[in-house]
Amino acid sequence: MTTYQDQDFDAKGYNAARPTYPDTFYDHLVEHHKSHGGALDLALDVGCGPGFVAFKLLNYFKQVIGTDFSPAMIGHCTKDPRVEFSDKIRFYAAPAEQAPEEIQPHSVDLITAAEACHWFDHPKFFAESARILKSGGTLAYWFYFDPVFVGNQKATDLVVEWSYESSKKKYGDSYERFFGPYFDQPGHDIFRTTLSHISASYTPLYIERNISLEIFRSQAKSWSGYHNWKHDNPDKPDAADELIDKLAEALGVGMDETLRVVFPTVFTFATKK
Repeated sequence: MTTYQDQDFDAKGYNAARPTYPDTFYDHLVEHHKSHGGALDLALDVGCGPGFVAFKLLNYFKQVIGTDFSPAMIGHCTKDPRVEFSDKIRFYAAPAEQAPEEIQPHSVDLITAAEACHWFDHPKFFAESARILKSGGTLAYWFYFDPVFVGNQKATDLVVEWSYESSKKKYGDSYERFFGPYFDQPGHDIFRTTLSHISASYTPLYIERNISLEIFRSQAKSWSGYHNWKHDNPDKPDAADELIDKLAEALGVGMDETLRVVFPTVFTFATKK
């Protein structure tokens, strides 16, 4: 997860642009946790990023700890007034596969990983989770996926193309215009194929946003692939701006018109025996 470790990664911009989950999702998570005998003493959010989930968990748990491998993300979290004026929440720079020393074995009630687990060393992460979770504790991890522009498949396909493919390979461009080669691996490919083997008969969870292309531009510029692309192409026409122009053409809308955008989501809740 090298990009998010960069000191110049824009954690503030990432925080402002990233889609967030509704309160009803957290209610559902905590009810599931309690229904399996889980206590509400300590929650650990792993790969916490700018602290979205950790701060939400303050509404349910007596103590919350957030960890992330990125100093930029942890720096953003620790500047939040909710940290300065509360003794209920703490943040540490730490890998997902090794909890901070203050976390004792069998001491954590809930471990969460939101939009992060595809970056982890899975065997080590699951072993560490089993070591620190209490009996009856919950491991919960979830992802949202590439945006769907409702009613416009061409726009949806454009985002997928720019996110995963190479314009040099596909179109013979003299320089790379797409973000695909600039996302860190193997996490990006793991993320893309996470749902490929899942067949669900229940109604899936969605994040739905009514946003403009200007807002989506901000989200695109928060992607790690864009961050890396910008480093390598500082003098080239901005790739995110080009993507937004193509989306405007495909959608037939102006930059400030409201669009319905849906982010399909998958989540897993597991209870330690």
